[in-house]
Amino acid sequence: MKPNISLEKLQNYVVENSSYRLYIHGNEFDLHFIPNTPEAEAHFPDGESVEHVMYGYISNGVAYFTKFVTTSALGKTEINIGDDDPVMEWLKYI
Repeated sequence: MKPNISLEKLQNYVVENSSYRLYIHGNEFDLHFIPNTPEAEAHFPDGESVEHVMYGYISNGVAYFTKFVTTSALGKTEINIGDDDPVMEWLKYI
């Protein structure tokens, strides 16, 4: 099963964390995150911010994550998120 979280829980997390933005388009969503801590900024390529976008779909009130995209001065990388993908471990802490 794709990494997932209840949509309500995800929405509450985004409200509490200003570096996240959630956009819902019908039964699909994209979750944008730009790290804004001094520790993260020290690692930005060419001093420019890095944007992470997680894509997925919503079914029965649950958000399922399917793709992770990172865009920076170095370009764009995309990975399809598999079942129990370790990149999504952060969901356990919400």
